Amino acid sequence: MMMFRRLFIFLFALTWVLNLSAQEVEWSVDANVVVNNREGETELAPSQTFIFTRITPQIGVSLDSARHRIMGGVTWYQPMNDGMNGYKVLPALYYQYKDMNKGLMFKFGMIPNELNNSLPTYLRSDSLNYVQPNIKGAVVSVNKPHFWLYSWLDWRQMQTDNRREAFDVTGEVGWRTTKIDQEFKASALIYYNHLATRKIKDPEEGVVDNFIFSPQLAYGHRWTNGRFDIGAGLLMSVDRDRVADNKWHTQAGFIGKVAGNWKWLSLIENIYAGKRQMPFYEKYGSMVYRGDALYHNKFYSRTDLVATVFRRDFVNLEARLTFHATNHGNAFWQQVAVRFYLDRLVWKRHKHKDSGVAYPPLHSQF
Repeated sequence: MMMFRRLFIFLFALTWVLNLSAQEVEWSVDANVVVNNREGETELAPSQTFIFTRITPQIGVSLDSARHRIMGGVTWYQPMNDGMNGYKVLPALYYQYKDMNKGLMFKFGMIPNELNNSLPTYLRSDSLNYVQPNIKGAVVSVNKPHFWLYSWLDWRQMQTDNRREAFDVTGEVGWRTTKIDQEFKASALIYYNHLATRKIKDPEEGVVDNFIFSPQLAYGHRWTNGRFDIGAGLLMSVDRDRVADNKWHTQAGFIGKVAGNWKWLSLIENIYAGKRQMPFYEKYGSMVYRGDALYHNKFYSRTDLVATVFRRDFVNLEARLTFHATNHGNAFWQQVAVRFYLDRLVWKRHKHKDSGVAYPPLHSQF
């Protein structure tokens, strides 16, 4: 409660300052409603259903033509069950620096909805994207015509007498061509995930390290009503459980992706073949591993058939069928997701149709 009281005081003080200044008031509302029904045959893909709403209102101030921005708000996750239990209210409070000319962006603090739809599922599962969309730490991105860099630190849990320290650091760098109708990309992703002990250490509790390295090549071709992409690479990981055998366990395999889009319909195929990833999954589960547990198989195929029912500046509706196949079983997911997004620029565009204001495009997060 103390945290939310401080957040309220901050927002009240911010509003008072804005009334005394000529700076821009920034605000946004990001809301999602998701129904995801899962039918699975294995323990790694159990049958279950997610039905929830999630809303993130934010308010803040921008300075120097929105180069500097301070934002505060909350993310409210609410599953729709009989008792309306299981909700999460996560505070959001962060500073952002963004220089469009240099292609540089930096965020620091409790950052909402940052990683949605931006990570491969071997790093971030759909379920975690649902219930833990925020990160606590920092994000840095550099976006140039031929080069990009995206990196973040997510300090998931501070060490206390009763809680284990947990954080992960990720960095991806890449190079690309800049032709209008086609694109070639080469990239490399490095990930380090760390689970430590509590301050009052249990003799059976030790430090766990998880490294991932993934180099990839990809090609994309676009035309008026569609796009085609194909990519391939390696997924390599190294893990150690210091309280168990204290040995490094290495895993490697092939990953590939083929995606096609035509008007409102998309088909996406992801495949992995190699040694089982996440060697300590049975012991630690999602406490350590943030990615999809189905990569804990020697073979894994995920096929997504996505239909964008409608898309507007501020709202879209998406229906998705997902087919999972592994060497131990199959799973079938059905999902309907609605996303509503509104901010100052979108509002201004609709209020003044001829304003020419640029606004961020609305992409589905699921």
